[in-house]
Amino acid sequence: MTIHLTPEQEQRLHDVIGRGAYNSVDEVVEAALAAVELRSISNFESTEQELERLLGEGLTSKELTEKEFWESVTGRTDAMLRNHRSGGG
Repeated sequence: MTIHLTPEQEQRLHDVIGRGAYNSVDEVVEAALAAVELRSISNFESTEQELERLLGEGLTSKELTEKEFWESVTGRTDAMLRNHRSGGG
């Protein structure tokens, strides 16, 4: 599959890698896909700010591997979804 990026998108991608958040384009794409998957969970009603906060927490944590980060995000979003479904939020 070939993906065409605008010059601005390509610059943003390189900026993310340059900040040390990810080591390669493949890692950025994988993280982006995971974020899209989280946002597409049926009945998941959280604010974009909450998702951004969760993602930011993981990106700034040098103690977690990428796998651990996504497991943490998934666990938190699952808990938020359970809370929402039980009427707690």
